[in-house]
This record gives sequence, C-alpha cells and structure tokens, in this order.
Amino acid sequence: MTGRWHQVLSAVINLNGALILSPVDWPPGSGLKIKNAYTGISVSARVVWCGHESDAGYKLGIEFETASPEFWGESYDPQGVEVPWSK
Repeated sequence: MTGRWHQVLSAVINLNGALILSPVDWPPGSGLKIKNAYTGISVSARVVWCGHESDAGYKLGIEFETASPEFWGESYDPQGVEVPWSK
C-alpha cells in the first residue's frame, strides 16, 4: 500500500480498530495503513464508517484486518478496564 502520510488522533480504541480523527475524509471501504507513533507498530485497516467533520478533523471508524491488542501498547487493556494514559 503506498500513498501519503497523515497524522491522526485516536478518540476511541479497541482490539479490532478505533474511532479516529483524520484531516482527510476517507470514504467507507478505503484501505489504510495505520502506524502507532508510540509503539512503532503498523497495521492494515479499512474505513467502515464516516462521520461529520469536527474541529479536530473527520470522524472515521476503522477496522483492523486482524485484531491487534499490541498495537495500542501496554496502556491498552483488552479486558475493558480503563488504564490511565501515560507518556
């Protein structure tokens, strides 16, 4: 997969994907390569939902090709227990 690089923010995360805030309004079905700047891990994903534009960007629901709990790093608890984020 080749293309341009865009910085996005994650708003909601889970084992199978995320709700991200993107500067680009990708249509549903678009294939994306997502890299976590903190873990350095990359995953392939696709856009499954597009919301409205907000001050932070376009709201996009993305789904990973394969579940990836390690993508989010040690702060992510796949059991659903909220863990405070730390840098």
